Amino acid sequence: QSAGVADRHAALEFSASDNSFILQDFNSPQGTFVNSCQVQNAAVRVRPGDILSFGTAGASFQLVVDGAAQVGVGMPGEG
Repeated sequence: QSAGVADRHAALEFSASDNSFILQDFNSPQGTFVNSCQVQNAAVRVRPGDILSFGTAGASFQLVVDGAAQVGVGMPGEG
């Protein structure tokens, strides 16, 4: 909860088909930023190490993927 961050501001989703992460901005009033580039009402591919921030006063987050984990593999017990 930060000033300028909407309740449904953006989503970060994993795309198993191309083993990447997609950041989707939901036309937020203050925008979503990837490496200081504004994303407005669009979806962009993000990579580990990218800096994500939400709104002009929101906190910044670095996308980190645990190298020991297999990205995109189902959890044990599924299926």
